Amino acid sequence: MHIKTNMFENIFNTMMDVKGKTNDNINSIIDIPLFCHFKNMKLAYDGSRMVKPKVSFALDKNAQLLIF
Repeated sequence: MHIKTNMFENIFNTMMDVKGKTNDNINSIIDIPLFCHFKNMKLAYDGSRMVKPKVSFALDKNAQLLIF
């Protein structure tokens, strides 16, 4: 049962783009070119800091409100 709960929470938090709860960190984005061929998931540099791109499967605010 815990595996089902953890998987649901991880997928839900990633789709809803919950700050601090996603498993979508900078180290995972750096590893993407090693394992996948996603071209739009590269880190961007905004001045002096790295910015991770918004994932295509994360819902925008309007879609999040429709769920609730």
